[in-house]
Amino acid sequence: MRPNRKKVVRALGYTMAAALLIALATGGYVWVSAQRTMNAMYEPLPSAEWVDPVFETEEEPASRPPQAPANAAEEIEPAAEDEAPVIPIRTLDPNPSEPMKIGEEDVARLRNPNTANKEPFAMLLLGVDERPGDRGRSDTMILLTVQPRSGRAIALSIPRDTRVLMPNSGRYDKINHAYAFGGTSLSVEAVERAFGVPIAYYMKTNMDGLVSIVDTLGGVDVDNTRAFDYEGYSFPAGKQHLDGEAALAYSRMRKQDPQGDFGRTQRQRQILSDAIDRVADAGTVTKLPKLLSHLSEYVRTNLAPGQMFDLVAKYRSAIGSVDIMYLQGKGKTIDGIYYYTITAEERRRIQSEMLKGLGAN
Repeated sequence: MRPNRKKVVRALGYTMAAALLIALATGGYVWVSAQRTMNAMYEPLPSAEWVDPVFETEEEPASRPPQAPANAAEEIEPAAEDEAPVIPIRTLDPNPSEPMKIGEEDVARLRNPNTANKEPFAMLLLGVDERPGDRGRSDTMILLTVQPRSGRAIALSIPRDTRVLMPNSGRYDKINHAYAFGGTSLSVEAVERAFGVPIAYYMKTNMDGLVSIVDTLGGVDVDNTRAFDYEGYSFPAGKQHLDGEAALAYSRMRKQDPQGDFGRTQRQRQILSDAIDRVADAGTVTKLPKLLSHLSEYVRTNLAPGQMFDLVAKYRSAIGSVDIMYLQGKGKTIDGIYYYTITAEERRRIQSEMLKGLGAN
């Protein structure tokens, strides 16, 4: 486990947790501001029925595979009470391209975890590019699973061009278009359908808010691996200090990067990681009211205030490692449009690893 991966956990899953932790310690006005901020950020999702995923092939239209007989199901024995809970999983078909089926009770538990009891959960992290009069699209999509009892988290970076069937239309499109068509709720549903992992929470950040937050922190330090120019800025290779506008440009470039979305995600992690370190610095306490104000304006989540406190008190210190997963696919132009395509077997691999992580089996 490389040392910087612990920073990734904080940057991906607990961007607000560090700020709230300090806010709790300062008391008084900041405490009141923290409460107001959490209430302002709270935005629940409409309830949606869980639909068993279908890992369709690229050449065939989506169709639901036949259900395996009940006696063919293979369940995993539950763990003892003092061990991390295991999610009973059964496969519909021994074929590795078939999705794993999750029991109804376990779907309900994963979608509605008891954070006071440190139950595992999955969260979708969205960085969106919203403009006046335009809902925009999701620039960044990261599926994060957290199992505090085993101390393990898994983060999957989802390329914005990933080709999936849209739940609302049944047609193929890029996964980042889900936000344009149906906002956060459709983005969550699209990721659930694509990878077969029940999602409990989301956290959405307007990328333009990054400018105000970075400037309030006095800028961020990054270590650029490849020199490039973008949106009027020149970013040489090596370490450099960026203000808010430069950090936004640094985080957005992808077409000049040989790694595409993957390279851009790495740069975004650099910015978030340094921002977290600055928030955690004692000298930042005086800036918390302004930081909290920016958070309330640019961040939305369905985590209730009590659940946020649970994450700070019971989850953050429990996560000792994070596994970073990447989708193995290929670029493909279909009807003149570029997509990142992934096979049914690759979807099954992602689903299997993430469910194992959640169940700690």
